[in-house]
Amino acid sequence: MIFIDNNTSWRLVIATAIALGGMIKCTDARAQADRPIIVAVCAPCHGTDGAGRDVETPNLAGQSGIYLYNQIVAFQKGMRSHPVMRTIARELTENEIREIVAYYSILPPP
Repeated sequence: MIFIDNNTSWRLVIATAIALGGMIKCTDARAQADRPIIVAVCAPCHGTDGAGRDVETPNLAGQSGIYLYNQIVAFQKGMRSHPVMRTIARELTENEIREIVAYYSILPPP
């Protein structure tokens, strides 16, 4: 698990996620080809396949798009609390959120 304090740059988090994201294999070739770059931010914890890596990390694959969107916005606005998700979500643009939601919501559940 990654812990981020207020002095840690979200850019460092994204750079690390992109580096780690390249090491995670996606089992769905079509999803891999259609994967937006911003998903690399999510991949270290949620995987490119949307399957959480442990009991603390929820599966995103197959979740309703509305549900995923509302959860990201809740983290962004501080309505949900998680240090990593809050840091990442507050830096996402509306378009990036929509790309993430569109990608994970069409994947089959794990």
